[in-house]
Amino acid sequence: MVDYERLRPMQREWDLSAIQRLLGRKDATQPCRPAVQIAGSKGKGTTAAFLEALVAAGGLRAGSYSSPHLVTLCERIRIGGQLVRVERLEQVLLSLLTCAGDNPPTFFEAMTVAAVECFAQDGVDLSIYEVGLGGRFDATTAIEVDASIVTRIELEHTEVLGDTIAAIAVEKAQVIRAGRLGLTATTGEALAIVRAHAEQVSAELLVLDEHFGVRDVVWSDQGARGELWLQNGEQHAFFLPDATAFALPALALAAAALRRLLPSAPLVVDPVPRPELPCRFEVRTDLDGDVLILDGAHTEESLQAVTAEIRRRYPGARPVVLTAAAAGKRWQAGLSCLLPLADSFIVTELTGTASEPPAILNAWLVGQGARSEVAPDAASGLRTLRERPGPRLVVGSFYLAGEVRQLVDAER
Repeated sequence: MVDYERLRPMQREWDLSAIQRLLGRKDATQPCRPAVQIAGSKGKGTTAAFLEALVAAGGLRAGSYSSPHLVTLCERIRIGGQLVRVERLEQVLLSLLTCAGDNPPTFFEAMTVAAVECFAQDGVDLSIYEVGLGGRFDATTAIEVDASIVTRIELEHTEVLGDTIAAIAVEKAQVIRAGRLGLTATTGEALAIVRAHAEQVSAELLVLDEHFGVRDVVWSDQGARGELWLQNGEQHAFFLPDATAFALPALALAAAALRRLLPSAPLVVDPVPRPELPCRFEVRTDLDGDVLILDGAHTEESLQAVTAEIRRRYPGARPVVLTAAAAGKRWQAGLSCLLPLADSFIVTELTGTASEPPAILNAWLVGQGARSEVAPDAASGLRTLRERPGPRLVVGSFYLAGEVRQLVDAER
């Protein structure tokens, strides 16, 4: 199997033929319905996690397929909040590869079909599929779903999806299926494209802040309180513990999708069952008691959101930043968002995937007037980070944040 996530080629032939053959094989189990697909540049994983948690709080069981994983491959397939057992995953994958013959699927295609198979075998109440890249030709688009969600759209994967918001929106809007339900948090030009696609395929489209959303939000040290409102006129007081501003759209999308896909399920939002969100503004207490924040943000808008959240929580703080960038990312735009917030950086290399040379990032930061140095790997970068007062921020890639998270967990 080819792992395009790690190899990051500049091009490949994108189509759905291989996964369609696997989904249509003779011994395939009928996929579980209802099902939802989640696309977007940022917020996909958070929306999926909230939807999974809301299903569980209502006494039902979701199957959730997400990417990337941080530590173990089994994180990608969860049933009822539990990771798939490695023995079971191995058995399913071996079966798929055996029937694939001379045209083996890619790593992501095989994992996607494995998720479909596991959810079907266990008879989950809701199947949740997070898009890996784009939408039109993502493996998850070969799966029949009842609703599709498009979260925020930003400039990302431009070498594959296009170098404008409009081009990327065209690719991601394709997840909304003919005659089915679509939900979106997009705005501006991207929203116009998503609307046009939904109209073209006769899909119903629900838009955040038009047909559902949150309002009257009051912040405190404990979290955020407010009102969740839905298309059918429902209104629910909600409390989201330890909330971030960028979690609220994900919560609204998840609640609106739950109400339409599982209309009889209880909607438990006071308090909201807060899912574990590893490396999505994950605040840890470091060994010396200082603040350590782990976040996989790497796009311009997502790093702006991280910057805004740090300013809200830690007014006047000047965090020290450990960062790295996967090959092909728009790292200058991303780091530019951090420069008004931080002037002390440590740049390192990613493990197991192609990364931008740390020396190039370091030279650019120094040229912008920042204090910066290169660390050979994540472990040494963490040691250097800890030599400076916090808050300490690890950001720029899920691979980096995940590796640091693993190092920190190993110390406890």
